Amino acid sequence: MVGFTKLEEAVLQDLCLRFPAERATLTAQLAMARVSCRENTGVGFYTSFNVERTQVAPLSGERMRHGAWVKVSGLEHPMGFILWLEDGYAHCLEGATVDDSTVGIDLAALVFEILPSN
Repeated sequence: MVGFTKLEEAVLQDLCLRFPAERATLTAQLAMARVSCRENTGVGFYTSFNVERTQVAPLSGERMRHGAWVKVSGLEHPMGFILWLEDGYAHCLEGATVDDSTVGIDLAALVFEILPSN
């Protein structure tokens, strides 16, 4: 995973564990992923990336995979995460706040804890 922040890496690794039937393919896709852009929206962020499609198979099913809730230092509420797929390939990680602002937050320097799934 080239260019991901520690938070993004942790969330993506956690996502691979949440989908056991897709774990091998998703892990292979993310191992080849290269960040193309990152946007702090003020209520979260989008990190877009490219996966070399000739090297790994696509996933089937829904366009999105719901990820973890993450407690981020400095935010009152946890952030939620979604991995978006495009044509079966991991394409974008979305992190969203519930009621906090991410304006001025350095996304690469966040202190965080992935919350246990219920």
